[in-house]
Amino acid sequence: MSRKTSLLILIYLTVLSVAGQELNFSPDLVFGNRSVTYKHLIKYSINPRLSVDNLTLFDTEYEEDANNIYFVRNNLSYNFNEKIKLNTAIGIKNPGAFCTVSLGFSSRITNFSFAYTAGSTYQKGFSFEQSVVLSYTPDIGQNYKGYMNLLATANINANGYIRGLQQFKIGIRKKQLITGLALNLDQFNNSRKKLQNMGVFIKYNF
Repeated sequence: MSRKTSLLILIYLTVLSVAGQELNFSPDLVFGNRSVTYKHLIKYSINPRLSVDNLTLFDTEYEEDANNIYFVRNNLSYNFNEKIKLNTAIGIKNPGAFCTVSLGFSSRITNFSFAYTAGSTYQKGFSFEQSVVLSYTPDIGQNYKGYMNLLATANINANGYIRGLQQFKIGIRKKQLITGLALNLDQFNNSRKKLQNMGVFIKYNF
């Protein structure tokens, strides 16, 4: 899928905010030692079982473009129940276009949430992709919560560990605003190439 198509889909999802109250938008900025990372999730619930979302990430180095990272995924989800859903996605990421079919499991209790997704991705060949997201938001005072979030993904094929990332954030949340410290780690080609970015982040949940 071309970048132009991805941009059109992103604009369409944004326009949906006018149509109803079931749209969520969460922009996230990391100012790190190596680069600036921008990420957002736009999610729109069509009905209780069906939803669409757009996840976009751009990681831009300060001094050169050699290690810039991009990721744009447009996803359609069908919820079998509150915990299990089927995902189909298309998008672009280093080094090009991809498509994914996966199953996801999620669970939420007071101040803690867990999500695990596994499936097959095609990008110049098939790979097994899995991801896990852990989030903990303990109460620490009036109108304030702690914030700890871990995202980890891995792509594995017959040649080994082809792509992975880990993003860890710790900070303070006040209503929709979250700020704190961030660590981003990226691995490519069986970890022969590794990147890291440490700094501060700011996130807002609209």
